Amino acid sequence: MLRRPLAAALSALTLLGLAAAPAVADDTVPHLQSRYVTMPDGVRLAVDVYVPQGTRPGAELPTVLVTQRYWRARVLAGRPGGSSGEAEDWNARGYAYVVADLRGTGASFGTLTAELGSDAVADSGPLSDWIAAQPWSNGRVGTTGVSYGGDTAMLATALGDHHIAAAAPISYDFDPYEDLVRPGGLLIEPRLAPYALLLRILDGTGGTTCETSAETRQLCAQSGLTGLTPRPVDGPDGPALMAAARAEHADNANLVELARTGDHRDYRSGPQSWTVGSVGEKTDAVEDGGVPVLTRAGWLDAGTANGVLSQFTGLSNTQDDWIGPWNHGAGWLADPFRPARRLTPAEHDVNDQRVVDFFDHYVRDGARPDGKRQVHYYTFNEDVWRTTTRWPVPGTRTRPFRLGAGNTLGDQAGPAGADPLRLDPTAGTGPLDRWNTNLTGGEVSYPDRAAVDAKLLSYTTAPLTEPTRVTGNGKVTLDVTGLAGSANGALHVYLEDVTPDGRATYLTEGQLALADRAVADREDNPDWRRLRTPRSYAADDATPFPQGRAQRVVIDLQPVSVLFGAGDRIRLTVAAANPDSFQLLPADGLASYRIGYGGEHGSVLDLPVVRP
Repeated sequence: MLRRPLAAALSALTLLGLAAAPAVADDTVPHLQSRYVTMPDGVRLAVDVYVPQGTRPGAELPTVLVTQRYWRARVLAGRPGGSSGEAEDWNARGYAYVVADLRGTGASFGTLTAELGSDAVADSGPLSDWIAAQPWSNGRVGTTGVSYGGDTAMLATALGDHHIAAAAPISYDFDPYEDLVRPGGLLIEPRLAPYALLLRILDGTGGTTCETSAETRQLCAQSGLTGLTPRPVDGPDGPALMAAARAEHADNANLVELARTGDHRDYRSGPQSWTVGSVGEKTDAVEDGGVPVLTRAGWLDAGTANGVLSQFTGLSNTQDDWIGPWNHGAGWLADPFRPARRLTPAEHDVNDQRVVDFFDHYVRDGARPDGKRQVHYYTFNEDVWRTTTRWPVPGTRTRPFRLGAGNTLGDQAGPAGADPLRLDPTAGTGPLDRWNTNLTGGEVSYPDRAAVDAKLLSYTTAPLTEPTRVTGNGKVTLDVTGLAGSANGALHVYLEDVTPDGRATYLTEGQLALADRAVADREDNPDWRRLRTPRSYAADDATPFPQGRAQRVVIDLQPVSVLFGAGDRIRLTVAAANPDSFQLLPADGLASYRIGYGGEHGSVLDLPVVRP
């Protein structure tokens, strides 16, 4: 239950049972109905409705609603489809389960004019109204989903629909521009291109199928799509209706075009916009709706943890937020100090039960939101969970570590100087980094970075004399002078733990397109960005990076909670590229810089250190 990021959703959402459903008595509701539900604008959405066996009118069932981007159900071509394991889990707990193909996807009619577009997100309102009107419904709906389905589940809380009683978005993107596609203004192009191609295969956009090319055949094999189609609705006309619906998907929006063209956060082209799909841009509406929210994210899952903390600090809604050692979808353990492994059934059950208990309280029992807000978070290298009602957590102080001569980090600023930094197109974060899991649902694994650090520019503290716990959002302020090829370049920074034997363990990172370096006034920073440096990423605020003149550049680190052991050292590594996950800026790969240290205006690493 609730364990399915993109890859798992594609492989497990419904190719589970192929036998015909058993006959039901005349006075009971069919266990599974696959049908169309018409939206106010006339677009028909393909919807699967699962109710517990033997349900009768008047049952007053709470309902779970999922709006799915990756087909609500998959079947072998020409064969009937069976039921969903996710649905059966919820049915066993006394819930109806409704899963719909988003408009313009699967077997639904319509054209997807934008990913996370306003028309597709708005459909959750009429769907919840339709559910509440069914004779078996108690009138309350809980929206949930993983990844894209989590995005739509959370965005639905801004619709003001009184039938949505709770939301449980899992591994969702609070702000798709900053937290996934363009963190720091930089495109995750090497990760995005295969994902965008997969969307075109799913939608048949431009006639793309699994058999279009060797690349599409390989991608379909990896995703378990080969030979499969969306499930048609019930009845003899189902296949013909699905064919007619899918013909309307031929002109679906191309995600890569948006990602490449929309290099600034205020980009808009017709219905395509970064801000439309951002919860941050809808905080007033979400708060007005008052829907209680439970969410789960991983420290090493793209920017989803940053999003959860933005949600917590920027929204007054009742919240129960969890940030743990998980990949995207929480199918794998993602702790840089421990080998990656799949979560055990018992670990899954613990995560799932939290969502069930939350929905039992608000969707089944109809409790009113109590205003309680808390974050439960896990600390790396300590294996401890803590709970807080405030963020930053009480007892946090900002501790500056100043870059110094000899590649040192220390408490005091030494004599001024500078170190050279040149773009190295071979020094990245590897194939299984945090920006890969969000698009694949795969594991997160960072090998020892000592060899990579040797190619880059690193600054390291002396061995710590006592354990030091860092929890929250750090930042790096660099004194940067651009040299050759730096006008449209970028910088990446990595926070690492170095053990006495020299192993360098990745903890977190930050990046910035240097054209977006402008810092706004603090009062111009919206509440949801209060943990982030005031920065608009707007086109009008972007300027080329000058050559030969020092600039102050502030780079936010993705949040983390980690215990540095006594004897360990803290390391900051600076790079001019991460070719494994980000486009190279500039394209010629010749960028070089000087990083200043010491003196009155030297570079500094600020970390949120928590009192033991």
